[in-house]
Amino acid sequence: MNEKRTHITPPTRHSERCRECKIRVREILERIYGTCLRNHRVSWPAHLSSYKRTSIYSALKNVAIVLEKYRGFDIKDFVRAETLAPCDFWVPDPGFIVEFDESQHFTSPRKLALSAYPGGQPLGFSRECWTALCEQHNAKDDDPPYRDEQRAWYDTLRDFVPSLEGFGPTVRLYARDFVWCSLDADSSQDRRRFLAITLQDTAPAIRTTMDTSTFVAPMTSSLRVALIFPKVNRGTSHGVPPEGSGVQEPDIPTLASFRGETIDFALFPEGYIRLSDAKRIKSLKKLARGLNAPLLVGAIERGIDSTGRTSQVLLHFDPNGSYRLVYTKHSTAEAVAFEKPDWEPNVMLPTFELGGVRAGATICHDHYLGLLPRFLAKRGARLWINPSFDNVTDIKWSSILRLRAVENRFFAPCTLHDKGRGRSTHPFAFSPEGKELQARQVGCEVARPLSECNESGTIYVVALDMSAVDQPLDWSHLPPAEKPKSARKGKPRKPIRAALRKGRPAILGRSGWQTVELGYRVETNRGSVYVGVVSKEQILDAAACFRVLDRANQMECAPIIWNHWDRLPTDSARLATLMMGRAIECCVPILISDEEGIHELIELANRNKIPARRSVETSPETIVDIGNAWGLKNAFKIVTQRLPRGMKGSALDRYRRLA
Repeated sequence: MNEKRTHITPPTRHSERCRECKIRVREILERIYGTCLRNHRVSWPAHLSSYKRTSIYSALKNVAIVLEKYRGFDIKDFVRAETLAPCDFWVPDPGFIVEFDESQHFTSPRKLALSAYPGGQPLGFSRECWTALCEQHNAKDDDPPYRDEQRAWYDTLRDFVPSLEGFGPTVRLYARDFVWCSLDADSSQDRRRFLAITLQDTAPAIRTTMDTSTFVAPMTSSLRVALIFPKVNRGTSHGVPPEGSGVQEPDIPTLASFRGETIDFALFPEGYIRLSDAKRIKSLKKLARGLNAPLLVGAIERGIDSTGRTSQVLLHFDPNGSYRLVYTKHSTAEAVAFEKPDWEPNVMLPTFELGGVRAGATICHDHYLGLLPRFLAKRGARLWINPSFDNVTDIKWSSILRLRAVENRFFAPCTLHDKGRGRSTHPFAFSPEGKELQARQVGCEVARPLSECNESGTIYVVALDMSAVDQPLDWSHLPPAEKPKSARKGKPRKPIRAALRKGRPAILGRSGWQTVELGYRVETNRGSVYVGVVSKEQILDAAACFRVLDRANQMECAPIIWNHWDRLPTDSARLATLMMGRAIECCVPILISDEEGIHELIELANRNKIPARRSVETSPETIVDIGNAWGLKNAFKIVTQRLPRGMKGSALDRYRRLA
């Protein structure tokens, strides 16, 4: 008889071999499907020859070939069993197995095997995600010497053979994807969370057997988000939220503050409470229960080590009265996530469920680190949360948030405090097409663009049409750049000449014009320049742009990103809208061209990283100022400026892994 368990808050560190995690997975599968058998023997043959006259033989043979070539082991050497070992879980109705993959499964042979799968092979997991995990872990088990090939082969059989038997695709759970033992099988919300994390890639036959109490809302639904926009007494210092009595003690909204609105979740600013503030935590628990919706709340965590430094974290409050930490800030804080000794992307960049939608989060200046939201999107996030602390520069925040929404094809909301002095501010939210969303005050029917919603002490409600995240990008729907082209103010500090020569990007160096192919170093009269040509749609890949910065940094050059097309997909002003965000993120000039000429030049106008569109009238040649082409050292400074001695290099290495 199963003992009823209450929901517990997951620990910060957790063993992937936790026995309770597998017990909880089985309990949840039983609640959803009625029957789930643990360690069930399927008695499928382990040898390739057994599948000669089947539809999967050709695909299996291709996998066997790549595994044999890897280190020279013959398949007959590493296939020692006659049949496969028992599967982790078997769900007889509708008929599929569930495998619980720990880190030892993510090896180079497994990556090679996955690369050999045919494109139409039905899978109950993301092949791209599992491949990325193989690259990340690169696990090795040489006892016996062929153990990695053996494990990869057996995993391949478990992925392919079910289709021969008429079963659904094998569902794979990543052991570190979640603290599975923190779930409660008797909680409908926890069952929904489990399904959102694990079964979004499974076949329809598996998904449609879910009972109605655990059904995950389809992506055609609208998600209603409440953005809390309070006042604060003191502002940030160089991006670091303040401390002290009264600073993180704003009033907690009551249920009456929402005026009967039905919402799917509420988002609070960064540093809204102190993690030690039991009174306010109790009030937030009460609010989550009253709204019957989760809350995401920024908090300050003090004393993570002997120095007593603080970190900025994000708390997830459930309507059932529990809460947990879901994110630790990676930049502009006294202590950042990158310095944690057990930093690992799948742990420090988790996804979670909000209203039936997979979501991920960062905090404030983390949005400059494009590989963080990119990693979350690759893990299935369709919604990205980025709360900030207080008044920000509008063009910088809107440019970055818009770029993140478009390049990752998700919604990007952000709220913050208003310190009530200096420049005004407002919450932000952008669609996957880069459009600013509208919001209305609670209890009001009139919606306005969020850039006009600057009444602090207000709760704004934004509707997210989740069907938009599944649509391919239509470049013509991007909004045009609001800032018009302008002449340069003052003389360029370090001007160099850039041109199209015979349709190809070129830079004038000391020895004359040099055509640039992909990535190229040029010695100019103003110093060494590394030009990275990022072709066509690749400009929307934050990793491709990071690699340009990384290479320029290693070569001690000023970087330039050149986005070259055969023909622009839309008018250049719409591309410039996104590239203003890229220029801020990378601290780099960006050229946009096609075979007709250079259409746009986006540079940083000053040390405050304000982007400017320079006057270029579809010319074959222009002047680029590399005086503000600071590149990776400046772009990553928000992480490294407060790190302990000796941590800068390792923090960058950890970030580089995400590329």
